[in-house]
Amino acid sequence: MTRPWLHAGLLLIVFASHSAAQDRATLLQALANTPGLEPAAAATPYEPSALEQFDPALAPGIKMYGSKGVTVQQWNSATGSAKVTLFQMIDSPAAYGVYTLHRSTLGGEATPTLLGASSFRHQNQLYFWQSNYTVRIDGPAETQNQIAQILSRRILGSSRKPPVSEYLPAANIVPNSEKYLLNPESIDRAAGLDSSKLGFDFSAEAATAAYRTGGAQAHLLLLLYPTQHIAKKHAEEIESAAKAPAAFIKRAGPLVAIVYGSRDVTVAASILDGVSHEYKVTWNEPQPGLGLGTMIITIFTFIAIALGFTTIAGISFGGLRVFVKRRYGNRIFDRPETMELIQLKLDQGVTDRRIASSDRSESM
Repeated sequence: MTRPWLHAGLLLIVFASHSAAQDRATLLQALANTPGLEPAAAATPYEPSALEQFDPALAPGIKMYGSKGVTVQQWNSATGSAKVTLFQMIDSPAAYGVYTLHRSTLGGEATPTLLGASSFRHQNQLYFWQSNYTVRIDGPAETQNQIAQILSRRILGSSRKPPVSEYLPAANIVPNSEKYLLNPESIDRAAGLDSSKLGFDFSAEAATAAYRTGGAQAHLLLLLYPTQHIAKKHAEEIESAAKAPAAFIKRAGPLVAIVYGSRDVTVAASILDGVSHEYKVTWNEPQPGLGLGTMIITIFTFIAIALGFTTIAGISFGGLRVFVKRRYGNRIFDRPETMELIQLKLDQGVTDRRIASSDRSESM
């Protein structure tokens, strides 16, 4: 009875520690516990309703992806002072969206050593994304790396990109050009599309990336819809309204891909060839049932096994007794001092006082 309760308690402890490790205050406490790092000032938290106080220009984008809050704190070390900004999002794809928002706006280059799931540096700013966090560190490179490694070890959970971003073709992609989009206002005007009719009100998601092939560069806009029927409807509307020829538009299941930024049909075809969608169907075959005949055969099989086992056991025990009896006589089995015989004495007459007394009474 105590084992299930023990298991439940251990699970609660694991989940509680996981939640605690994901808290912004706990992450900053991990920095405070590191020798050589000291907070220069108290942390400044910003709840989702007060993100405009943090950054009026960035607040709409953070809210669009889904934020749990932002915390900023200055830290001192022997290598210099650094400011740490923790963007805590509702899930991993939301954190990836904020990360790509910064990267597409600032540019920058990927760090030589990977930090978190992805990282880049822009001037004196270091950005990395991991689980449901996007982290920005302003300061000297050595201090940035030290703080980033400490935070990366403390941030738990898987780092998953949004599903639409997973469908971006990997061939010929320009590194660090991906961007995750959730509203029509984020669509590049260079695409020449009426973004209000792309179906974001039907829970569509989008991702963009730059591609370089044959010395030319083009952009891919990839839209993911809840169903392929909705995707087909919007693909037809896009083809009829877009100025680009049909060779620059492709639909694959619930995906709609649009190439812009190049008029070369060969370049567009090389990018669109990498766009595909495959449904994974899992077939669970029903387990065969036991018929009456199979059940009877199974029952008698077990009976035969049981009879065979008991027969072998009986013969073995009897044979052992016979062998010991002949070899050692009555020294082991049937010793006289331990034997008690019950004799029925059937050859003796039956004497019963009650019977005798009843015969006498009848004679009188």
